[in-house]
Amino acid sequence: MARQSSSAGRRSSVPALVLVGLGAFLITIALALVFFVVPAQKKTPLDINSTTVTETSPGAVLVGGALAGNAPTELNSTRPECSAGDAAGDEVEEAGEGDAAEVVETQDGDEADDSEVQFPVSCFIDNDVPLYSQRRVQAVEPSDGEVITLQAAQSLLREDKTGSDGVEGLINATIDRVTVDRVTAMPIDEPVSTLQVVATGNADDSAPTGFVRNGLQYKFPFDTEQGNYDYFDASTFTTNPISFVGETTVGGVEAYEFRQELGPIDMWSSIRDHFAAISDGYDPAVESVLASYRREGMTAGQWGIEGDPEREVDMRRFYTNTRTVYVNPDTGQIVNGSESIFQFFAEDQDEAEAFFNDAAGMEAEKAEPTRTAVRFESGWNEETKEQTQATAQESADTLNTFGRVLPAVLGVLGVLALIGGILLGVRGGRDTRGTRGARGNRGAGAGTRA
Repeated sequence: MARQSSSAGRRSSVPALVLVGLGAFLITIALALVFFVVPAQKKTPLDINSTTVTETSPGAVLVGGALAGNAPTELNSTRPECSAGDAAGDEVEEAGEGDAAEVVETQDGDEADDSEVQFPVSCFIDNDVPLYSQRRVQAVEPSDGEVITLQAAQSLLREDKTGSDGVEGLINATIDRVTVDRVTAMPIDEPVSTLQVVATGNADDSAPTGFVRNGLQYKFPFDTEQGNYDYFDASTFTTNPISFVGETTVGGVEAYEFRQELGPIDMWSSIRDHFAAISDGYDPAVESVLASYRREGMTAGQWGIEGDPEREVDMRRFYTNTRTVYVNPDTGQIVNGSESIFQFFAEDQDEAEAFFNDAAGMEAEKAEPTRTAVRFESGWNEETKEQTQATAQESADTLNTFGRVLPAVLGVLGVLALIGGILLGVRGGRDTRGTRGARGNRGAGAGTRA
């Protein structure tokens, strides 16, 4: 009889042990997902290859080639002040149909020489032209389990001047390479970043010297926080804070809005200082990069500056930008963005501040630009937003499934199995003891009757 009781106890304990084991296994898997599997997934993928394109919007651009050649642009060639004779202050004979705008005759019968004419800078600024920006970001070497190198080719283009090779419509371009941590998205502390600046007319001029970079740029960290981050601006080689604005949704995707207000920043000085800080010697390529950021030898009258129109001025290009980005906090992926860029020429920082903060003057400059270098305001187009948001939602869903939903389900099932196994084991133990006690009592009663 004792042998039978032992066998029954073992049979009743088997389901209990199975449930306890299953519960422990499920809880272990849940904890592994939270502390090992999901953290391993929270790394920037090594196969990044994305393109963002903005909406085409009306803007303004100073045509560097026209300014350098002292030849008014095609869009400005019919304006009176952009005629060689009128700009020189001579009385011009009526030109016949089909005459070239840059060659006219004076009363004395001499041809006006454009090279000696002081055209207003407005003759070289094309206003209300269709502009758009595009950027392709892809992962390149060196990249490994901890870091990833991103190469971003970005360009600003005119839609009304798209030649067969696209060069005719190019306003400016950069080729940027930065190695970042795959989790925090912050650049590594090594002089491996490069940034080539390519301006119109200087397609072969660049100074891609390696440097140490600070600040986010193409991606935010996983589990983005509601606070300020350092953000690198490729146009000025400067790092400035970008501030958290609030929570929102973009195309159904949870997002944090961040905004950055920049400028006016002296581009010539900031770029010069950047290259001076990282170079052991003079790099001739730097001078060609800086050429479009400073204009000397022209008069105040040509720039539309009040006062003595014959006063010679030294003008530098200044940069302002209102940058807005929307970031999915789980993945750190930017799901939408816009910029309001305004680059203009001023004599110094004080004059640039006064000019930019004059609301009426800014409206006048927007309507009739006299010192604008670039004015471009736009955001991502619909196709870019849809593709990016779909990718971000898929990544966020994956992280949510493996980081929250699945661990919660497995954890609850594991706890239930564990509790069930313990209860079943305790109950089985009680039943076994009760059976043994009853059999013992029966045995004792039989002995008494004997």
